[in-house]
Amino acid sequence: MKIHKLFLFGALVLSFRLFAQDAPPEISVIGEQYYCSDTPMNIVTSVSITDPNPEDTTLQEVFIQIAEGYELGEDTLVLSGVHPNISSVWNAAQGQLALFGPATFAEFESAIEDVLFQTTQTNFTQDRQFSINLGNANYLPSTGHYYFYVSSPGITWTQARDAAANQDYYGLTGYLATITSEEEVQLTGEQTSGTGWIGASDAETEGTWKWETGPEAGTVFWQGTANGNPVNGEFSYWNSGEPNNAGDEDYAHITSPNIGILGSWNDLAVTGDTNPGGDYHPQGYIVEFGGLPNEPEINLSAYSTIIMPRILSEDVSVCGTEQVTINIESSTNQADWYTSETSIIPVYSGLSYNVMLTESTTFWIDPSVSMCSNASQRFPVAVTVNPIPSVNDITIVQCEDEVIDGSANFNLSEYNDAIVSGDLSNIEVAYYSDADFLNQIDDQSYINTVNNQTVFVVATNTITQCSNQAEVLLVVNTELSQSVTLEACDSLDETGLVSFDLMVAETVIYANEGFDKEVEGFYETYNDALLLQNPLNTNYTNNQPYYQVIYARVQQDGNCHSIVEVVLNVKPLPELLEDETVFYCLNTFPETISLYGGIVNDVPNNYYYNWSTGETTINIDVNEPGTYTVDVTRPNGCTNQRVITVLASNTATIETIEITDISENNTITILASGEGEYLYALDDENGPYQESNTFEDVAAGVHTVYIKDIKADCGIVSEDISVLGFPKFFTPNGDTVNDTWQISGFSSQFPVTASVKVFNRFGKLITILNESNSQWDGTYNGKLLPSDDYWFEAKLAEGRTFKGHFALKR
Repeated sequence: MKIHKLFLFGALVLSFRLFAQDAPPEISVIGEQYYCSDTPMNIVTSVSITDPNPEDTTLQEVFIQIAEGYELGEDTLVLSGVHPNISSVWNAAQGQLALFGPATFAEFESAIEDVLFQTTQTNFTQDRQFSINLGNANYLPSTGHYYFYVSSPGITWTQARDAAANQDYYGLTGYLATITSEEEVQLTGEQTSGTGWIGASDAETEGTWKWETGPEAGTVFWQGTANGNPVNGEFSYWNSGEPNNAGDEDYAHITSPNIGILGSWNDLAVTGDTNPGGDYHPQGYIVEFGGLPNEPEINLSAYSTIIMPRILSEDVSVCGTEQVTINIESSTNQADWYTSETSIIPVYSGLSYNVMLTESTTFWIDPSVSMCSNASQRFPVAVTVNPIPSVNDITIVQCEDEVIDGSANFNLSEYNDAIVSGDLSNIEVAYYSDADFLNQIDDQSYINTVNNQTVFVVATNTITQCSNQAEVLLVVNTELSQSVTLEACDSLDETGLVSFDLMVAETVIYANEGFDKEVEGFYETYNDALLLQNPLNTNYTNNQPYYQVIYARVQQDGNCHSIVEVVLNVKPLPELLEDETVFYCLNTFPETISLYGGIVNDVPNNYYYNWSTGETTINIDVNEPGTYTVDVTRPNGCTNQRVITVLASNTATIETIEITDISENNTITILASGEGEYLYALDDENGPYQESNTFEDVAAGVHTVYIKDIKADCGIVSEDISVLGFPKFFTPNGDTVNDTWQISGFSSQFPVTASVKVFNRFGKLITILNESNSQWDGTYNGKLLPSDDYWFEAKLAEGRTFKGHFALKR
C-alpha cells in the first residue's frame, strides 16, 4: 500500500507509566510468513516471554500493533481461541490490539500465537509488520525505537522538551521525538489522534529548521518557509502552507486532526495558541526512546512480518521482435504468468521469462505462494515491444585532404540518413573507432587513421532506448582535379570585391570532370568542402580583394569524387585621373581647350576611348561648356569612366563705378558682371588684388581700376576714374611746396567745365578758377593776401556743387 503521508503517533496513553531501572521482561517471536488470502493468518508461529527475575512470571498487558503497512478500514487483528484470563480490545484508529491480564507469561504466549490478521484488501502494495510490546510504549521495527504520547494540554515547547529529557524507559533516555521517515509519521501521526510537540525549531536562525533533540540534534532538514526546500535530502512533513512563521512561530508541532493533512506539521510560537478550545492549542508531546549512545539493549518488543503477495515491477519495454527476457520483481519467490486475467493455465512460472514476442502484450502475473490453497491477486504487467532502428552498412568515399597521405577529414553526421532508414527525429547516432564501442569519435570532424578504415555505428531511439549497430567503411579518393578560374572586372568603386556567378564554374567543372558527376556545392575552405560545412550561395562576392581561391565539392554516386579549386580573379580597371572641372573662357571663342582621357602610369595607346561626343581619341578639343564623359577600356576588357565638367568663364564687364570724393574718406565701388570669379586692384595691373570691390581712403586724383578673372584666367579689364579733393591749407612762400591751392582730380581726361569761386571771410570774391585758371597763388590784384581762412564754392561739369574752406598760411 502507499504509506499515508500524515500520521500522529501510536498509542494515545492518557495515564503515562514508565519503568524504572528494574530489568524488564523480554520477548522474542518467529513469524515471517506469506499471506494467503483465503483465511485469517496467525501473526506469529511461536512466542517466548522471559524475565531475568525468576519471580516475575506475570504481565498486566501486551500491546500488538500493525506498525507498518496498516490499511485503516481493511486490516483487522483478532484474538482467537479460549483464554480465560486475557481479554482483548481492538482500536481500529490506531491499528492496535490490546491484551489485558493479569496473566502468566505462558498464557500471554498462547494468546499472542492465537492473534489473527485478516484484511479485505485484495490489491496489495505493502507488507504488514506487527510490533508486540510488553510495555505500554509503541515500538517501530524500522527504527527499533519506542514512542509515547504524553497528554499535557497547554504545555509549552520548552517545557515539553525538558519533560521528555527527564523520562526514562528501562534505562533508555527520552527526548522530544524526531520524525525522520514516513514510517515514523504513520506511527506517530496517522494511527493516533494526539496533537503535540516534536523536537524541531528555527529559533536560532529564522527559516533554518533543525532537530534540537535526540541523535539527530543539530541536523538541519529544511530551509525557508512553505516554499522552501529540504536540506541534503532530509525528511520533513509540513502541512500545506507551512511553515509560515505567522507571529514569530519557531517550533514544530504535529497538527490537530482537524487541520489539513493528518499527521503533518506546522510551526507555532513556543506557547502555541493559548485558547484551550483552539485547534492550535498544544495537547501534549511525543517522547522517543532509542538511538542515544551508551544505552542498554532491551527486548520489550518484538516484531513479525506477513509478506503480502504482489508484483513489484511496473510495465516494461523490450526492443525488437526477437527472443527477449522479461525480468520481474515479486514479494514472493514464485510467480505464475497468464495471458489474461481469467485464463486457467499459466504459460510460465518464475521471475525471469524468456519468450519470443512479435507485438506488445500484457501478462497477468500471480505472485503465487505454494502453501496457499487458492490463487493470489493477479497483477497486469504490460510488455511494450519497440522496434529497433533499421540501419545499413555503408561506404563513405571522401576526397583526399591537402596532403596526399590517404587520410581525410570526414563529417560522418552528414551520412546519418544513409545509415538509418526512416525518420531520424528521435534517433541518436554515435560513431566508434572500435567494435567494442568503447572509443566514441567526433562525428562532425574525424580523420581516418588508415585508408579503407571501418568505423562502427550505434543508432539509438532516444525515447525507447532501443538501438542497432552498423559498420561504415571510410575510403579516401586521392584523385586530383584541374582548377577552374573565374574572372571579373573590378567594380567602379575599385574595392577588388565583386559578385561571381559560380554556376559558370559549375559548367566548366562538368566539362572537365564529366557529366556523370555532380557539383554538390562551393565552400570557402578545403576543410569545409570535405566536411560539407558552410556552403556558399552561387552568387558569391569574394572577401579577399582581387584574388581568392574557393573550393567546389564534386560528388559521384553520393560520395566525394574530388575537391576542385576555383580561382576568383578580379581584374583591375584602367587607372584614371580623378574626375575634374575645367573652365572655358567665352571671350576666346572660337578657340578650343583640350580634354584628356586620363590614363595614369600606363601606356595609353593600348586603350580604347569612347567619349560622350562620339570621338574615340585620347584627347578631344571643345569650345563650349558642358559635361564630357569618356569610357576607357583596357585590352583585358575592363572599362573605367572619367567625367570632365567644362564650366564657362569670361572677363568682367564693368557696369558702373561709384565714387565718393571730396570727403574725409574717399571711396570707390566697382560694380561688374560676368561668368567669372573676379579680384580687384587699384592703379597697378599686377596688384595687389583684393576680393572686395570697394576701395577706401582713396587719394584725390586720377586712378585706374583693374578687374581680373581668377576662375579661368580669362583676362583683365580696366577703367580710369577721377577722385576729386582739395588741400586744407597752402603756403604760398615761393619754396615750390604747397605754393598754390586748387581742386585736385581735374585733367584733360576729366575736365572741369564749370568754375570754382574763392571768397575771403567777409564774402568778398577773390578769384575764379576754371580750365584756363586752375590754381590760386594767394594774391588779389597782384597783392599778397594775409594768412587767414578762405571759402570756396565749386560747380562741376556733371552738375555737382559743393562748398568748403581752407587756410592760407604765410
